[in-house]
Amino acid sequence: MMAKRTNNMADVLSSVPLFRKVERAEVVALAEQVRELQVERGEILFQRGDRPHGFYVLLEGRITLAFPSEQGAERILEVIKPGETFGEALMFLGHPYPVFSQASVDSRLLDIPEQAINNLLDRDTQLAKKMLAGISIRLHELVSNLEACSMRSSAQRVACMLQHAAPTKGAQEYDVQLPAAKHVVASQLNLTPETFSRVLHVLTESGLIEVSGRVIKVLNAEGLRKLQL
Repeated sequence: MMAKRTNNMADVLSSVPLFRKVERAEVVALAEQVRELQVERGEILFQRGDRPHGFYVLLEGRITLAFPSEQGAERILEVIKPGETFGEALMFLGHPYPVFSQASVDSRLLDIPEQAINNLLDRDTQLAKKMLAGISIRLHELVSNLEACSMRSSAQRVACMLQHAAPTKGAQEYDVQLPAAKHVVASQLNLTPETFSRVLHVLTESGLIEVSGRVIKVLNAEGLRKLQL
């Protein structure tokens, strides 16, 4: 039973970009040291100021990374989706978390201890380069998202988000499944829920989109692109 669990964990880890090119034996050794966590909706995984002792791989559910605010609201930095990792950069830096982490829905994830990663790095020096590349890409995406939020109008932010969700380059009509509730997506775009809803209404009235719950049907991607010029 234990061997089956370890192999299943190893299969999961091998699918994560950070470990895809790592030798199977090394991944299995890592899998023996990871811990599976079940967190309920609303449960806090870590608080701002906590010290990291490893990082996480989300298997099922949604995890939000957010800043608390003095007004009591929260500014959501990112929504973690299944198959994604989080916390690895701060683990290596040894810095406390600048955000808190909360389960948006009941979720399942892997807790990968720092010592297990250090042991693996001692045996596979190439892994350091792969992990640095993954962290750099992730940081670039976060900075780009924050820049888009601060430099564009509310309508442009929503249009940009919808364009980036296109399944193929050049697609003119497609469906976008919002990764979280609308107020969460609004926070990611640095918008209030009311402003986000108002923009969706304007885009709908303009014939650019149709909204049905969390599904947004893009009817005119070129129109969204022109909106950002």
